[in-house]
Amino acid sequence: MLVNDLNQAHETIDNGSNYESVVNAIEMEWIEQALHSTNKASIRRRRLPAQQAVWLVIWMGLQRNKSIKEVCSSLDLALQPQPENSWSRVAPSVLTDSRRRLDEAPLAALFKTAVSAWEADALQPNNALNLNVLAVDGTTFRCPDSEENAEAFGFISKSYKPYPQLRLVGLMAAETRMMLGASFDACNVGEATLARSLLTDVPANSLTLFDRCYFSADLLLSWQEAAVNSHWLTPIKRKLRYEVIEQYADNDMLIAMPISQQARKKNPELPATCYLAGKACTV
Repeated sequence: MLVNDLNQAHETIDNGSNYESVVNAIEMEWIEQALHSTNKASIRRRRLPAQQAVWLVIWMGLQRNKSIKEVCSSLDLALQPQPENSWSRVAPSVLTDSRRRLDEAPLAALFKTAVSAWEADALQPNNALNLNVLAVDGTTFRCPDSEENAEAFGFISKSYKPYPQLRLVGLMAAETRMMLGASFDACNVGEATLARSLLTDVPANSLTLFDRCYFSADLLLSWQEAAVNSHWLTPIKRKLRYEVIEQYADNDMLIAMPISQQARKKNPELPATCYLAGKACTV
């Protein structure tokens, strides 16, 4: 699901007709705030100031099929004034160095600021539930084939290693498809582990949909405590051990699920048994 939505977002921007909407949606004050809060603001004169480096990285994500030099040219960021008031092209090495110098912290801060500003429009409560319906899902991305990326992110396959890969888990508003949170790491880090990084992004009055690979007592019980009136829904595994405590209807019940000793050893605060609302359905 997530990878399809990301591809759709890329296709929407890739035709070039929606660039203005992206520029207008991001306030320049947000970029300045992100740079100052992470101590990345340009103090001395540089060929490519930090503010322009932020736009470069944003456009590299939107125009992922173009080289960094082509992206820079399309943004008119490659032209910089010289002392004699002339203009010259920025060398590709300057583009690469400015991106590395920028680091990930300002982009993460900018993402948080943008989400806070857009959250009211992104969250549209379901009329029947009166809850904001969210979804958590993950995907992987290929990285440039370099020793640095191979060491940082690794390979999913131990025998066939075409490109290093990193893993992303995102929290998305189901109604509007807006990302409310994102967590990246090496491909050998599991999705359930990355999902724990999204606990601070859970909004109040929400119902989050999880795939069954996220079924973890530690994660799901923490998720419902992360915000006021936070709920979750996930399909259960066929071999899950549980006991029906009370039957409300054919498809509605209260169940008791024992929590494994292994899970409680990792998190001693977990109870021995958790009580959940069980819903039966036919797919």
